[in-house]
Amino acid sequence: MRGTMILALAAGLGLGWSLATQAQDTKAGEGALKASGCLKCHSVSAEKDGPSYKSVAAKYKGQGDAAAKLEKFVGGHHGGVKAKDQTKNVVAYILSR
Repeated sequence: MRGTMILALAAGLGLGWSLATQAQDTKAGEGALKASGCLKCHSVSAEKDGPSYKSVAAKYKGQGDAAAKLEKFVGGHHGGVKAKDQTKNVVAYILSR
């Protein structure tokens, strides 16, 4: 019984850490989008010259390889994100919409 409680507690702590990490990644991704000028052509919900992030997220919803596909595209799209180490965060932000 005690082992089960410890396992449940550890799982709960791991989930909390995972969600906090994801929140930081999406926040950093949003900042990288702004700094890279992506919002000139894209918006969260409105179609501009480029598709909205909500429509992109809907297109890739349920696809296991969505993040990999978007990382490849975003990394090369108009020169990619200025801070190259932020590409994964940008993709996390887009997919979270």
